[in-house]
Order: sequence, then C-alpha cells, then structure tokens
Amino acid sequence: MRVLVPGGAGFLGSNFVRRLAAAGDQAVVLDRLTDFGNLARLEGVPHEFVQGDVADAVTATGAADGCQAIVNFAAESNLDASGLAAGGFIVTDVYGTHVLLEFARVAGIRYVQVSIVDADRPATAPAASKAGADLQVQAYSQAYGVNASIVRGPPAYGPFQHPGAEPAASIVRGLDEDTSPPGALEGTWIHADDHSAAVEHVLQEGEPAEIYRLGADHLRTPVEQGLAETVEWYRSRRDWWEPIVSRTETPSPEQQYARRSSG
Repeated sequence: MRVLVPGGAGFLGSNFVRRLAAAGDQAVVLDRLTDFGNLARLEGVPHEFVQGDVADAVTATGAADGCQAIVNFAAESNLDASGLAAGGFIVTDVYGTHVLLEFARVAGIRYVQVSIVDADRPATAPAASKAGADLQVQAYSQAYGVNASIVRGPPAYGPFQHPGAEPAASIVRGLDEDTSPPGALEGTWIHADDHSAAVEHVLQEGEPAEIYRLGADHLRTPVEQGLAETVEWYRSRRDWWEPIVSRTETPSPEQQYARRSSG
C-alpha cells in the first residue's frame, strides 16, 4: 500500500513511516521541515519525500496522487504568541485537514487523522483547532462517505523525540549535567512504537467516523522499560540531539502539549 504521511519527518510521524517501511508499504512523506521536522529521523528508511505545507492544496494533493491512504500527523509547531496571533495552527490543523479530506473524498481512499487527547475537552486555542480538524473528519465521513477515522493519543516518548520535549528534555539535561535521568513518568504516556502500532491497526481496521482513544490497553511497552531504553538511546546518539540543542532553545509542540497535559 502507498501511504501519504503528512508530518512524516516529525517525532511520531517518522516512527510510523519506519513501521510502514518495515511492513513493505510505500511511504510518501510531506513535511515543511521546521525545527521539529527533521529528515535525520528517516535516514536509511525507504520513503519518498515532498517538502511543503499540508495547507498548500497543489503540493499536498500532488504528493497524495497515487496513494491508497493518508495518515495525517501534521500539526502546527509555532505555538508561541506570534503563532497564536497569526492563527497558523488553524491553517495547518483545520484547513490542512480539509485539503487532505477533500482529496480523500474525490479519490475514494482511506484517511486517518492523528490527534491528541486534549481535543476531547480543549482548553487552549491549539487544542481547539485539533478538535475542529477532528470534527471535519467526522463530517466528511458522515456527509460524504469518506472512510476516515481518528486516533487520539496521550503524550508520547521514545527515540528521536525533540530534545526540547519532555521527557527527552530531562534526559538530555541529565546527560549534559551528569545527573540522574528521569526514572518515572507521571500520568499516562505511550511509547512511540506502541502509538504507531495503534495507528496502523486503526488504518487497517478502523470504522468510519469513529474516534479511537489510546490508553492503558495500548501500552505494550512498560513505561519503566521503555524509558530506560530511551535514556540509553539518547546516551548513544549525542550526534543526533546535540546539534538540535545547540541551535534552538524553543520548546517543541510535544513539550508544550506535555506541559498542558501534566498541569
């Protein structure tokens, strides 16, 4: 199967692309390559890459041409005050989702929206835009028959997470300062591999217009084990995260989401 993965150079998107490649599927990655979209995550992973904005209908539909499914991980990363004022999150989340859904409607292909648990009861403007995108998915499914489903997951962790996001931020800080890395995580967290497995299952088996909320039943990797393995990965991959730390101190969207979820 040929699958378009908007946001496929991000933390969770790239993990899903690796899963597709391992299963023998073809992945087409559409990503703007901001600080949070990094092609280094996909080194050695077979894929096609298109650089562009999910809200650019010409680029997005061109990338989707010939695909049998779309799995949308794209999300606005500029969530500071200027980004909020510009409404970029609405353009990416809401209009970008509309662009993809319209292609899926015309082409008659499968669609999965990767969302967040904050969309259940949005208390921030970015979370509200994710909820708005999810509502579009349900509307397209119910009104136009698009075979579209939604996955809402808790905060995730694992290799290749942006070093400004928790728990990666605490891990790299501990490695830099030679202090103890985090030994536990509060609340519900999901390993990126488990998240990808759940999204793949929804892609294959999910019902139209349904929202699938990931929780304890989807945590195949015990958090203690997954966190310890993640610490060792960051210990051995300074070559990946140190350049990112050196060029930016801007919190990633995953970090801001984790703060909202834990606060």
